[in-house]
Amino acid sequence: MPGGVNPTWQDRIIALLKSSRPPGWTFGPILYGIGVIHSRNIPRTIGDLFTAVVQIGALSVPLCIIVFGINDVYDYESDLLNPRKSENSLEGTILQPVYHNDVRRAAWASTALILGLFALTGRRQTFLSALGLVFLGWQYSALPLRLKEVPIIDSFSNGLMVLLASFIGFTSRGGSVATAPRSGYIMALVCAGVHALGAAVDIDADLLAGQRTIATFLGARASASVAAAFYATAVAIEDLRTIFGVYVLGG
Repeated sequence: MPGGVNPTWQDRIIALLKSSRPPGWTFGPILYGIGVIHSRNIPRTIGDLFTAVVQIGALSVPLCIIVFGINDVYDYESDLLNPRKSENSLEGTILQPVYHNDVRRAAWASTALILGLFALTGRRQTFLSALGLVFLGWQYSALPLRLKEVPIIDSFSNGLMVLLASFIGFTSRGGSVATAPRSGYIMALVCAGVHALGAAVDIDADLLAGQRTIATFLGARASASVAAAFYATAVAIEDLRTIFGVYVLGG
């Protein structure tokens, strides 16, 4: 990580961007887009397209600063013990303490930006979905809840964040959460399973770093079984002739 005791502003920007994990910048926009597609009300006017672009932008870097940047702040001590983490790792950087306040300030600014933008939509369900997403983004890593170290809840919170991001796109185009298609819920279930499977793979590193996860609680085999059960449920429920069904079938 660039910068020493007195890092330059360029060092601070680089550190902030690294902590936001650029490979993840597309996650929120993709989930938003899935919600819009499910609404069957694709934006076509200049005004609607502009609104969609702004909302997509808010769910890109700003959301990643909250989800990933705050994770790097609160995981600093355990990251030092985690062999999967390095200053250039795709799984997260070791964010030096000199940059922690920068990331916290950027995360609070991102929170205000996201909630402000979605409040302007005038759609209550869109705003509440964004509020829930931002709340989970913080509390997945930050105290007092730190959901990532609450076994079982850690996997389900990942799935819920995916669901809420898709709800934002769906409700922003006039849809209601009550009428959201089951594909969104299945997608959330699959993502919870992916987290459980990842925790099973990472159990040794997490034990070494002192992390509590679904796998360290249930064991690697049981955690992988949970993931398999979620996947099997998705395959059984989803219409495999759809694009999403093909995605589920392909794992």
